[in-house]
Amino acid sequence: MELRLVRTPGQHDRAYVRLDDGQTRSWTFPSYGVMLPHDLVHLLVEVGFGIQDGFWGRVAAGLDPAKINAEAEARGGKDKYAGFGADRSGLLLAEGYAGLPWSSPDLDDAALYVTLGENLRRMATPTPPFEPARFAATRRALDAARLQWAALNVRGGTLSTTVTVRPLGHGPLVVAPK
Repeated sequence: MELRLVRTPGQHDRAYVRLDDGQTRSWTFPSYGVMLPHDLVHLLVEVGFGIQDGFWGRVAAGLDPAKINAEAEARGGKDKYAGFGADRSGLLLAEGYAGLPWSSPDLDDAALYVTLGENLRRMATPTPPFEPARFAATRRALDAARLQWAALNVRGGTLSTTVTVRPLGHGPLVVAPK
């Protein structure tokens, strides 16, 4: 799967995906300016913590986030995201990690882990063991990505990055520059 995230200042950001079988997916997501988009945070935490059945693993397996989000808006209710599958435990785990305040200078990795446990309890999802090396490496990856994303603030221009992601079920989720 190839992924291209596009930042166009003053507009919604976009994701463009080409699956291994040639199918394509695309969707918009709210721009947070120089802050990392949630979908990019998902990618980095899923790679960092080896979550194969999170958001990006499901996209690599063929799910279409734009279609699922449209269905969720129409359906509403507690189970509005049923389109992501019956077992969403990996997705919820990834959401727990993605929702952490990674850029907070006041929280060390141990404090982030405590917050992760609180997030996951609210979602009735088990908390994995604390892995300090993965927390540190993921924080470094997010810090580097934050700098790169902020550098994409070109007035009137659109810049993108392309990475290759292995699909769900074919070994660990790996990101490599294209």
